[in-house]
Amino acid sequence: MNDESTIAEGTREIKSLYSDPVAKRFLSKVYLWMALSLLVAAGTAVYSAQSIELLTWCMEHMLALALGSLVIVCIMSFGVNRLTSGALAVLLLVFSVVEGLWFGPLLTIYTQQSLGTAFACTAGTFGVMAIYGALTHRNLSVMGNTLFMILIGLIICLVVNLLWLQSSTMDLVLSFGGVVLFSLLTAYDTQKILVMGASVNDEELRAKGAVMGALTLYLDFINIFLFLLRILGDRR
Repeated sequence: MNDESTIAEGTREIKSLYSDPVAKRFLSKVYLWMALSLLVAAGTAVYSAQSIELLTWCMEHMLALALGSLVIVCIMSFGVNRLTSGALAVLLLVFSVVEGLWFGPLLTIYTQQSLGTAFACTAGTFGVMAIYGALTHRNLSVMGNTLFMILIGLIICLVVNLLWLQSSTMDLVLSFGGVVLFSLLTAYDTQKILVMGASVNDEELRAKGAVMGALTLYLDFINIFLFLLRILGDRR
């Protein structure tokens, strides 16, 4: 089978998901977990911002919190086959708390208006791309490798600019690039989650998939927010 026929077959499979109630219920469960994660992170951030002792601790351990989040994501990603769905759910909530502690200082650095503007733009962008990913008849799986390579390039450029170039213009360009990249990833991941929901029959695997899907979409949402905050944020 040639590449064109493979892509065409994939497109037919994607179209069939729109009438699949099982896939839709699975996507709804993913979004429930994602919403819970965002609420836990937001609540933790607000609480930490209101406590001088906790806020000071968070500011002194920003790097450790970031590394802690990365470690949890790695444990969930590489240990998904060995961990139970309950353990993955606990790790997701712990990850949300750690993320909330990391976000706490941001609430004191940026003005409330700029935080609100960035969040509103993030919600709108995420919502539009998620709807596109769920409803489009295009097979977005062909974008996977390209988006991953762009993500690696973006991370390298951010590190180089942070440590050596320190260019505000470069930072702005990379921030716009980050918004575009994670917007595309939102559509790609949404369609991928729909495919998973339609193809997996084992209940335990579906439960694991819902938690991991929520983590993926959470990361897309948060990264869009952070990059928009770099563009729109006004510091106090």
